[in-house]
Amino acid sequence: MIEERTARIIGSVSNDAGRAMSTRRMWCKTGLGWMGSLALARPAHAAPLRAVGSQFARLFEGSEGLAPKGLAVDLLGQLFGDNVRCEWVPWSRAQLMVEQGEADILIGPYRTPERETRMLFSVRSFYSDAMVWYVRRGDESRWTGEYADLAQTPVAAVRGWAYGSRFERMKTGLGQLTWVQGVDAGLQMLTRRRVDLFAANDRNCMPVLQRLNLADAVTRCSPPLDVLHGHMAFARSAGGEELSRRYDQAFEQWLRTGAATELYRRWGVDRPVTAT
Repeated sequence: MIEERTARIIGSVSNDAGRAMSTRRMWCKTGLGWMGSLALARPAHAAPLRAVGSQFARLFEGSEGLAPKGLAVDLLGQLFGDNVRCEWVPWSRAQLMVEQGEADILIGPYRTPERETRMLFSVRSFYSDAMVWYVRRGDESRWTGEYADLAQTPVAAVRGWAYGSRFERMKTGLGQLTWVQGVDAGLQMLTRRRVDLFAANDRNCMPVLQRLNLADAVTRCSPPLDVLHGHMAFARSAGGEELSRRYDQAFEQWLRTGAATELYRRWGVDRPVTAT
């Protein structure tokens, strides 16, 4: 009887450990999607990679402490297999972590001259966004394409976002520019008439407009402020250079597979037409 009871206890402990190990594996592989992993950029016996990012609709969605999901998560999973761990952290912190070597990959930054002094960028972008002004429906004529016409117009933009070189040159002439913490805040300021224009992009704005039931009240203006291209970024170090090279080679291979076409379709993200 003692031997049988001991065997049952050992078996129970073994099963629990097996379930725990399986749970850990599932968490590490979160985001690979139903298509599995191509693991194109994983060398043998490589140390686990740490990829960080913040809220990018359809690209990298989640919150602190929860496993993120999105196109970028699945993409990295297909390139690196279960050798990459994606983490959601605030945007400013995510950038600093990569710059200081605390993380290996920054997910989704637009490529700008200022950021290129701090990080290495992938050769190709993996998504693009048209940056536009949003207005209350019926006010589309407020944007003529000339920043000079907005010198005394209350406008808002998201702090920490890149809006393109022209915006950077002209923003000092926007006498009533307010920086907000996120898309929700900007759209609410717009609908409450605290500002007349809000700068953002469709990919981030449309889910919020639908959630707040504002899709009929707010619309976008044309022409766009700029079209920006989102990349993966890496530390400016020997290790970062090697990782960026591996990523670029693997991404080129991946783009030629059916997995790439299916992944963009699955997440509803437009695939960049040219290398940028």
